[in-house]
Amino acid sequence: MSSTNGQPSSANVVSMASQQEAQSQAYADAATSGARVFLCHIYEQGQRKHMTFSLPFNLLLEMAKLNSAKPKDNKTNAESFVNRPLMRQHVDEIAKYLLDTQQYILPPLIFNAKTAIKVFAFGTGAVQFGYAVIPSDLELYVTDGQHRLKAIEKAISERPSLKNDSVTVLVVQEDDIDQIHQDFADCAKNKPIPPALLTAFDVSNALSKLTRDVSKNLIIFNERIDKISRTVGKDPNYLFTMNQLRVGMAEFLFGSSRKQVIESRSNQSEADCSLLLEKAQTFYMEFAQNNDTWQLLLKPKSETINLDLYNLRQERIDFNTVGFQIISRVGHQIFFGNIFSEEQQQRLIRALASIDYRRSSNLWQNSIVIDDDKGNKRIVAQVAAIKRGFHIALSEVERLTAINLSNKA
Repeated sequence: MSSTNGQPSSANVVSMASQQEAQSQAYADAATSGARVFLCHIYEQGQRKHMTFSLPFNLLLEMAKLNSAKPKDNKTNAESFVNRPLMRQHVDEIAKYLLDTQQYILPPLIFNAKTAIKVFAFGTGAVQFGYAVIPSDLELYVTDGQHRLKAIEKAISERPSLKNDSVTVLVVQEDDIDQIHQDFADCAKNKPIPPALLTAFDVSNALSKLTRDVSKNLIIFNERIDKISRTVGKDPNYLFTMNQLRVGMAEFLFGSSRKQVIESRSNQSEADCSLLLEKAQTFYMEFAQNNDTWQLLLKPKSETINLDLYNLRQERIDFNTVGFQIISRVGHQIFFGNIFSEEQQQRLIRALASIDYRRSSNLWQNSIVIDDDKGNKRIVAQVAAIKRGFHIALSEVERLTAINLSNKA
């Protein structure tokens, strides 16, 4: 079976009557050529026969070949190479993930073979089983997964025990460079996971896990956080997206939502996470209890069906990400910037909650709110504007309480 519907096949399939016969013949064939034998599956996809098998990392590195364009040397002829230029930063990110994550997971790598691999197969149906005979001189070029391959190589150099782990490999027999490139492009068409959904799913990251816990544990957020979309838009039912809540949590916990700061604090012990969660829940609940508008969120969503959060976003800054970041960053100063008694913390939160967060308030004009000359008060989301808004809120809290918050601001 060397082709399917006129298309090349990754497997030269030799059908056998039983598994025992297929296994016996494969090892007999390999013995005469110094080849290796791997258990595999053969199936059809897109009018081509493909095969999959698993390789230990050490064999993967031994057998896989790269043909990558170079950013400086191949700007005009990149299309003549199998792979796009290798991005070292991406390699480093994946290698760090492999080294830092005990229960990591890697998607399959896709290889291209210019010649079909002999497989002694058995069984019938859409998926056949067989024993693939892999010659020592077989060239398997990486179509998709070159960064994973180089990351595995780097990770093993730092932790040799990883060489005993394995990964699934899909082999596509193809000698047309344009089709190889198209295969890679088609693999890249998978839609990336939206940030909101990634935060909801990624429990290995301390900030994401704490954000998820807060979204479920606090009545003000429960069922009011969109855990799929990138923005809440005009939806009246949601306060923030999961990623927007995550940004606010970063401001409260770390005093910043910059990527470098978040990554530097990504590893927290279980005890530390419990303490951070307790402080976050205390802060946001006390803020809500002392703010007239946020008090509307102290009832379950089912009891506030007429609450239009979209209208509140148009009227106020604290129901927008920028205002939420400012409030959360001041909260960081209250809980982490200085040592305050519980009574002082409560006074500071009450003061923060009492500030006028309406867009029309003079407090925010020409800092995080500007007039667009059409009668609209537009919120400015730049980092510098958020910093100005933070210092305005900080000064207001200090004025209302006569407590100094600025030592580490």
